[in-house]
Amino acid sequence: MTRLRDRLPEAAALLSGILLRISMATTYDVQRGFDYNGHWPYIGYLVRFHALPPLDLTAATYHPPLYYLLASIPISWGLAPGALGWLAALMGIGRLVVVAIGLERWLPESRLARVVALFLAAILPVGVQLDGMVTNETLSTLLAALAIVSAPAAIEGVRAGRVKPMAWLGLWLGLGLVTKISTTALVLAVIAALALDAGRVPRPRWPVLRARWKPVAAGAAIVVALSGWFFVRNQVLYGLPAPTGYEGPMRANQAPYAAIPYLHRRTADFYWAWDPAIFKSPFFPTGYWPRPRFFPVLVASTFDDYYAYRFAGWNVETPAVLVARRPVPRLAYHLARLSVAGGTFLAALTLLAWLGAAGWLRRRAQDPRAVLLMMPLIALLGQMHFATKYPDDDFGPIKGAYLQFVAPILCGLCGLAVAWMWRRARARAGAVAAIGALVLVFLYTADARLPRFGRGATRAAPVFWDWRPPR
Repeated sequence: MTRLRDRLPEAAALLSGILLRISMATTYDVQRGFDYNGHWPYIGYLVRFHALPPLDLTAATYHPPLYYLLASIPISWGLAPGALGWLAALMGIGRLVVVAIGLERWLPESRLARVVALFLAAILPVGVQLDGMVTNETLSTLLAALAIVSAPAAIEGVRAGRVKPMAWLGLWLGLGLVTKISTTALVLAVIAALALDAGRVPRPRWPVLRARWKPVAAGAAIVVALSGWFFVRNQVLYGLPAPTGYEGPMRANQAPYAAIPYLHRRTADFYWAWDPAIFKSPFFPTGYWPRPRFFPVLVASTFDDYYAYRFAGWNVETPAVLVARRPVPRLAYHLARLSVAGGTFLAALTLLAWLGAAGWLRRRAQDPRAVLLMMPLIALLGQMHFATKYPDDDFGPIKGAYLQFVAPILCGLCGLAVAWMWRRARARAGAVAAIGALVLVFLYTADARLPRFGRGATRAAPVFWDWRPPR
């Protein structure tokens, strides 16, 4: 209780995140989540045949199997899709707890930064929505959070020749790779951080580097043991270590783009230009049409339900706006505009904080947190690569959900920016504006997750199948 009294703001942020995820489990129908029709057959195939499905079964069966194996357990017990909504919520709550621990451990400079970061992680619309869906993102983001918290300690352990910290990191990375291929970004960041750290060793280097090989070898061995079989299997069966749905059932859609040279698939302004129309209508196809833009879609799909997958609850009496032929409550539509406006400001602060932190850590070679800055950078480049290699915008290749596995770091950077401004009188107005932007995001998320009542009100998918015969 003493620890709780000393952390009331942190507890309030954590509680808000827990309540939002419980609301997803109790009022959001997982069958309406994006790509449900791809993920659910994967689980059903495992339950029925006890084997991995072929690549061509659905657009999601290229994914590694760990999440689907876990999800198949309650389904094999006879539970219905709603049970997976609760599984997603529990994983989301677990991730928030890990993020709170990580902030305490690796962001000791400012309590204000930690509180802002945790609150943002708790209410981020795309994060809340993911934590109520049937998708491997829920497990992937949890394992990524564990890897993020473990990574700086692993770097310190390598310097001292200690195996245990790197072994823990290898465990989380290996499990992450058999959950979602995007964990590769974390692996590359760790490799880059180890290489950078080795390059800073004073001469003669060999005696120092010799003491470091054991923890690195142990971590690498764990990663390969847990995940290597999946990539070898893909190479044997499909000729690619990591195919996607575009090499599977969607290859006919990709064929016209595959004939275009990689660097010609997107125009240069796709990567840097902004589309102000996103503030007026922050839903698909704004940002893709009339000219595709990367960052407006990325920000909008992070701070609102950009692809209109029923994040906001409603009933038949609720005034609604049709987005992609799906109803979005009118109030939620306008709150989404405010959320995206506030989110754009927070995203800009996060970028500036990343640049500032990179400069600060560059002057402090012994600080192991440099690995945390490499992770979102490589993840962002990976998302740009994906949207370039597979530029069919009808399939929504740009999603804020794809970067949620590095969101804890981005939330921490945003918190650092707010704390930095608050400590300086001339910049304090910027901190107040950032808190205001955070409130706008919260208002959208809270309104979307308020329970609805009356005829046709949104409800969760059933947890138990209804076996009663029809009358």
